[in-house]
Amino acid sequence: MVARGTLRRVEVEMQPLVLDADDGTTWELMLPAGWVLDAEPGARVTVTGDAVTDMATTSMVGPLLRVRSLSRAD
Repeated sequence: MVARGTLRRVEVEMQPLVLDADDGTTWELMLPAGWVLDAEPGARVTVTGDAVTDMATTSMVGPLLRVRSLSRAD
């Protein structure tokens, strides 16, 4: 799936990175291990990934999205 929106850190214990998608969905992003993010909170981005339906996090800020790619939106 592809989602576009704005990155944000949620003010809960682990401060997860989320995508406030243009369709109104708040996705909690699961980045690959060792990934260096080339965008900061507030940046408009396009994310390609897979919805995760067999896991939950303690943050519980929204559905999980396993990120395959993330790029700044134009």
